[in-house]
Amino acid sequence: MNRAFATRRIARIGFAAVLLSLVAGLDIANAQTGAPMEAPATLNAVDFNFVGQANLGAPFQVDSGRLAEKKGRSTAIRNYAHLMVTSHIPVADALTAILQRKNVTP
Repeated sequence: MNRAFATRRIARIGFAAVLLSLVAGLDIANAQTGAPMEAPATLNAVDFNFVGQANLGAPFQVDSGRLAEKKGRSTAIRNYAHLMVTSHIPVADALTAILQRKNVTP
């Protein structure tokens, strides 16, 4: 795995976090404050598809990263796997909080 690929991957993770906050119409910080639930939101087909894929993809990335952290043969692989775990957990948690706040079930 080369450095350019890792950099693009990290940039995509950050972009996904921004998209999550925009799709739900909330700041990630506001979603974590325990504010009251809103009426069920309606999502258009594109947003619904994005939320569904993100909701399935993040746990897979975390689980895959944990496996690679344990079984990776090189330090570079284990370090990248750790980055995958530590960067995807907040994104998955933020998505869950936003969906709960918006009362949306993907």
